[in-house]
Amino acid sequence: MEQNLLELKNIHKSFGENLIHQGVSLTLKKGESLGLLGGSGTGKSVLLRSIIGLERIDRGEILFHQERIEHLSENQLTPYRIKMSYSFQNGALFDSVNVFENIAYPLFEHTKLSYDEIKTKVADMLKLIDLEGKEELMPSDLSGGMQKRVGMARSMILNPEIILYDEPTAGLDPANTLNVVSLMQKLKQKGIASIFVTHDISSAIMLCDRIIVLHQGKIIFNDTPMHFQRSDNPIVQKFINSKE
Repeated sequence: MEQNLLELKNIHKSFGENLIHQGVSLTLKKGESLGLLGGSGTGKSVLLRSIIGLERIDRGEILFHQERIEHLSENQLTPYRIKMSYSFQNGALFDSVNVFENIAYPLFEHTKLSYDEIKTKVADMLKLIDLEGKEELMPSDLSGGMQKRVGMARSMILNPEIILYDEPTAGLDPANTLNVVSLMQKLKQKGIASIFVTHDISSAIMLCDRIIVLHQGKIIFNDTPMHFQRSDNPIVQKFINSKE
């Protein structure tokens, strides 16, 4: 039986009296894509940030390759953050440096590759995201969709096992949304697992193996896109009816 790559067990998280997660449990296998849906304020992004250690959970367990990581310090989390990459909603590019330096940053920080080897890796990544030859452009020269793709390229330059996508299609027009989802599909084909936080139901159905719905701090649905579309759960129905 295939082992879980990532497992969340009975996660609880609150901010003061605001209860965010009240017993969230899920699993992610190698190469699997999960779509994480929920209304605004249901803690979708907080869950991603908790997995990577940017938020600390109040109670529960987070296991990566069956090793508990929820209690680790910042320094102890570093090797896990190389294997589990976070793709920020806005791309989170460094404004003061060009595309090459943005994408290459994790390689300079975490590897001993030569400058020429790094140049080759960045060039290969730019081909993958359909921005070949754009190394010298600054973030201000890029459209919103391009910025997101460059941010995604930086998040995958170290060949992670999991990418945590925080609303990568938010605010994009249909053409740029298709470009971003196409890139996510390419990464899925390479065997990279993912959790895709989104309000974009159509993209989640297109990309994901399972759809998970968060509501009032709990998971109320966890099944295939086909069963999601056929569900008679009234909360799930609201999402389906809101699909663009």
